[in-house]
Amino acid sequence: MASKKFYEGFSDNFLTCHICLHEYDDPRVLPCYHSFCLACLAQHVAASGTGHNITCPVCRHEAPVPPGGLEKLVRNFFLLKAKDFMLTTESKDKMCGNCQSQLAQFYCQDCKHFFCENCRQKQHDAIKFLQGHTMVAVSELGNEAQEEKDVTPFCDKHEEERLKFYCTDDEVVVCRDCILPKHNKHNCVDVADVAKAHKEKIKSGFNDLSKKISLLEIAELKVSKQQKDASDDNDKSLADIQQQETDIIKEVRRISGQLTSEAKAHAAAYMKSLKDEKDNLELQKVSIHGTCEFAKQLVQYGSHTEVMIHAKNIQARIKELNNVEPPVPAETTGITFIKEKLPRDLFGRLKKYKWLNTASLVGEFDSTWSIFGYLWDSEDSLQDISCSQSGTIYLCISNLGKTRMVKLKAISKFHKVIFQVNVPDPRGVTVLSDDRLVVTCDDGCRVYSSPGKHVQTFGQGDKSNPQGVTVDNNGHILVCDKNNKCICVYDAVQYNLINKIGVPMCEDPRYIAVLPCRDTIVVSDYAGHCVYGVTPQSDVVFKYGTSGKSGLGDGYLDQPTGVCTDSLGHIFIADPGNNRVVVLTSDGQLLRCIVGREQVSKPRCVTTDNKGQLVVGELKGQVKTFSYVH
Repeated sequence: MASKKFYEGFSDNFLTCHICLHEYDDPRVLPCYHSFCLACLAQHVAASGTGHNITCPVCRHEAPVPPGGLEKLVRNFFLLKAKDFMLTTESKDKMCGNCQSQLAQFYCQDCKHFFCENCRQKQHDAIKFLQGHTMVAVSELGNEAQEEKDVTPFCDKHEEERLKFYCTDDEVVVCRDCILPKHNKHNCVDVADVAKAHKEKIKSGFNDLSKKISLLEIAELKVSKQQKDASDDNDKSLADIQQQETDIIKEVRRISGQLTSEAKAHAAAYMKSLKDEKDNLELQKVSIHGTCEFAKQLVQYGSHTEVMIHAKNIQARIKELNNVEPPVPAETTGITFIKEKLPRDLFGRLKKYKWLNTASLVGEFDSTWSIFGYLWDSEDSLQDISCSQSGTIYLCISNLGKTRMVKLKAISKFHKVIFQVNVPDPRGVTVLSDDRLVVTCDDGCRVYSSPGKHVQTFGQGDKSNPQGVTVDNNGHILVCDKNNKCICVYDAVQYNLINKIGVPMCEDPRYIAVLPCRDTIVVSDYAGHCVYGVTPQSDVVFKYGTSGKSGLGDGYLDQPTGVCTDSLGHIFIADPGNNRVVVLTSDGQLLRCIVGREQVSKPRCVTTDNKGQLVVGELKGQVKTFSYVH
């Protein structure tokens, strides 16, 4: 029964409603061209609770309920014809639906049931109220279905009239009776005359559209691969975390044992020093007590001769002992645990990675193009760059000419422009935890929502020349003020000024960054050719570079600009005068030159992205992403 299997497969895949999972009953077509039973659609809309919109259960496309209700949705006449046609295809070897033992010879179009000759006469026709049904011979079903193929459906409003005309003005199919009341002055033509041309257009359209399927399948395969890679990466990350947990516990225990031994040794030495000090006090006390007793006895019971024999020596001894001052005990036990003895780079030192000799370029794009046809001006320059956790890159593009009004631009991880807005002389940008943006510019600090909407401006009177901006480990906003040589600290809710951190050691402070898990602020001194590590108390933790002197060798910088840190506490410095990016340890010691002049030209700003890669922005707008460790 190959035909039966074919019908069942065809019915399951083409004639089945996606809601009730049965064959269509009065199928209606949605604007997205998915069909469903009318009753199923009514239940679906009622369950959604909207009443005014229909959300397709298959593709989620949303469309309004047509005026007049769901009954006004177009019937899928093609599905009804296909169902009848497949029924005739199945009927070739169909058994009688009544006795199930004889081949069917007739099909009742009213009962929708097959009968053999015997069952038709004795069962169907014997029932009086069934005698008016239309009975068709099975052998004629195929011809009848073929004839029905080109028969047009009846009009919903005029049930005896077929839809034979097309109104080109209203773009609707109508019957003869529809033309007189509503379309009598319109251009109504025979539907067959226009259908052929539209068939060709539709055929050409779906042939072109069907090519998209292969592209989507390729994209789907890529996403599936990304899913697998992400799952594998997650499993590897979890394994790495477990291993690091073991390594950290082992290292902490080693350090704890070392500190315990040091504490015990220190305590023993300190206790010994206290015992010695106590013994010395006892001796001094005994000495004073003996001298006092002798002098007392000499005064009370000694003769004049005896007094004069000892007078000079006893007075000298008394004077000597009077000059002895007992030591004041220190207000401490002498046994302290200094947390700084734990290595600052404990987590970084335990992480197993290998530096690449030079960073590997993994992606680049040109930020000079614009969705609004904006052309890069010769005086434009890329000022700063920042990356969100979702992978969006935000760029500050400034103009040194007359306008001083260029762009804050957001680029997706696929290098597509999300938005761009005009900002007066933008200089620095950073991303807050909720994807708000803070941009330093000519009129202070501007806050933008992620779609590029200006939310607020703050700090206008607190600083005279804001430059770099970043966020510290407490979520506070830090802004570098070039003219006043300080860093202004603001809360990220009300944008109130909390503190000012002086950086008087800098000649020309520009960009700032904060080390993770520490309060050290990294400041680039553009004209001073140095980078400093500064505490919130303005104490200098480290300095890299030679003050007032540019150079190319180790220990030298040439007009450093952008700075950033990674999760391990490494410090990256854009060194445009030397066409390179150098890396320091968290203590300010040179690790290596990670990006050289063969890879970048005039690097202006640096940041790390959500994948832990280094993103470098060049002065003239090229943005490059590098992988720097295995």
